[in-house]
Amino acid sequence: MFMDAFVIKIIAMILMVFDHVGSNFSGIPMWFNFIGRVVSPIFFYFIVEGFFHTKSKIKYMGRLFGSALIMQIIGVVFHIHNNIFLSLALAVLLMYVIDYTKNSKKYILGIVCSLAVIVASFFTEASIFGVGMTLIFYFLRDNKIIMSLTYGIFSLLICGVFSAIGSGNAYEQLIMNDPQWMMVFSIIFILLYNGKRGINNKFSKYLFYIFYPLHLVIIKIIAMFI
Repeated sequence: MFMDAFVIKIIAMILMVFDHVGSNFSGIPMWFNFIGRVVSPIFFYFIVEGFFHTKSKIKYMGRLFGSALIMQIIGVVFHIHNNIFLSLALAVLLMYVIDYTKNSKKYILGIVCSLAVIVASFFTEASIFGVGMTLIFYFLRDNKIIMSLTYGIFSLLICGVFSAIGSGNAYEQLIMNDPQWMMVFSIIFILLYNGKRGINNKFSKYLFYIFYPLHLVIIKIIAMFI
């Protein structure tokens, strides 16, 4: 059963709530965080799709950076460290630089600027994972088989095996402490995408921009009183 972008994003937002509940409350089953690993790749995939379909890449980027700034202020007030908007904004900036480089042929400038954006991205929530997903989804979006294989290798090796290097107990590290490799399962939702936007209005356009900070604040407030 194939799904449109709106339906997949709704599923991702529900799973995101599970993930953040698991991160903010003690005694929550581990699987809350496990299923949450698929969320970030889904939004990175759709941020790449949005980059190719938006009428104005500048406005698209500005909206994300603006949301990142608002999220940063909210984070300071409520002591929230999550800010996926900044990771997504830098992903769009990186794609914009790559596009500019290909069109202008200013390769040296493009490489320098791309590296600067990549380094900056390492200091955001998605870090190296966000950079890797952006590049994979950007360059391989027209070949789903190669994209899926590359993404699978990236998820299992970069996010899985490498995180266990130096750990005294690899099983405990991968399963208990850092199940980031489980992001590989997000490819299921990505491959189920039918290429259609689904519900397309102002509500669907700004739903994630509002839902993301709102649900984090609600979870944080509840956690403060428990």
